[in-house]
Parts: sequence; C-alpha cells; structure tokens
Amino acid sequence: MWRHIARSVRGASHERGNEPCQDSHVARVVDVDNGGGLIACISDGAGSADHSQHGSRIACDAIADKAAQHLAREGGFHTASRDDVLVWCDHARSQIGERAEADGQKPRDYACTLSGALISEAGSVFFQIGDGAIVARRSGCFGVVFWPQSGEYANSTNFLTQEGYQDRVEFVALPTAFSEVALFTDGLERLALSFEGQTAHAPFFDPLFQAVRQTDDLASLNEGLQGFLTSEVVQNRSDDDKTLVLAAKNPG
Repeated sequence: MWRHIARSVRGASHERGNEPCQDSHVARVVDVDNGGGLIACISDGAGSADHSQHGSRIACDAIADKAAQHLAREGGFHTASRDDVLVWCDHARSQIGERAEADGQKPRDYACTLSGALISEAGSVFFQIGDGAIVARRSGCFGVVFWPQSGEYANSTNFLTQEGYQDRVEFVALPTAFSEVALFTDGLERLALSFEGQTAHAPFFDPLFQAVRQTDDLASLNEGLQGFLTSEVVQNRSDDDKTLVLAAKNPG
C-alpha cells in the first residue's frame, strides 16, 4: 500500500515580496477494480510570469486527471506511452490557454515546469520538462530519474507553456514497479542532489522515506514536512519556493 506526504511552501523571496507560492503538487493513491497505483506530479511556476501559480496548479490537476483515467481504463501504466503523455500535456496547455484567455492574459504569463511519476505493479512512467528532479528506488537501487534541465540562457529552464515544448519532454517507461519515489522543485535541488556526481543525496532521503514508511500518523508527519521545508536551515539554502512529494510502498 502506497503512503505519501507532500507540501509546497513559499520561499523567503516571495514572503518578502508578499507574493504567492508558485509551486503546486498532486499526489494520489488510486485503487480501481483491475489494478491501482500512485500518481504524483509537481510543477514550479516561473518567477518571471505573473500568474504562474495558476499555471502550475492547472498543470498538476490536468495531468493527474488524465493519468487517473488511463489507470481506470488500463489497470496500470504499462501501456502509457510518450505519445499519451504528450496528449495529456497538450490537454494541460489547453486548460492553461483557456484560463489565460478568460483573464485577458497570454499563456506565457502562466509558465511552469512539470514532473510526473506514475507507478503501478504492471509498469511505471516518468516524465519531466524543466528543472526540479525525480528520484526513485527499485530493488534496493536508488537514483535520479531525470537531472534538472537547463534552458537556453543562464539560470533559465524549459516550460510546459513554451512553443515546441514536446522536444524538451524527457520520458522513461519501465515494465516494473518502484518502492519509493520523491519529486521536488528546484528550491530543494542543493539539498537533495549531489551535483559533483549527479546523484541523489541519500542522507537527505533515507530518514524521510523511513519516516513515511513507519509512521502511524501520516497527517502529523505531513505537518512536520511543512515545518522542515520552512525551517531556517532549509530556507537558508534557497529563497525559492519548495515542493517535496515523498511516497513509499509497504509490502503487502
């Protein structure tokens, strides 16, 4: 059975400017008659886009809804392809476009990244456009699924809302399940990743996954995650917004 905790918190720079948290996330455990699985998405709204907090929210919800429909229909993610994910992304972009039109804005004002992890017993799918990262463990092996993307210019990245986004979408499908997965936005990259070797920083993740797996009170642990992400020691490493989704599957 999957267990998860997840939080998106405002960074110090946005607190000082009285601006909203521009990150969003979705984490769902879905049980259906012919199978079930975990759906997790994160999205980081661009700091340069005035309405990116809405873009990130729309992107996560749209992708999660499409993934849940696929899971209900297929009983797993073993049949999900790159083309399927691009169709879901086009759906999310369409919804962002509709919101932008209603607000009298441009879709680029809702610019956001997107990372997704869809895990079932029959197969798993991961995809990403932009920075942030996904790490996952299978059969004792723990590693980074996608390294954070850099954009055309320094300190830039790629966004779901940009033209030709399809060429920037990274996609991996594997015919197996995973036992642990974490998704996080770029505000946590310096804590969660070792840039020297381009690896996941195990001392950061191991106690967190252990807590998710062993706790009897996920609600309190989730509150604790809020406190951790807003703590001085974490905020001092980055003043950007921070999102962390942690999910672990207990045997049986």
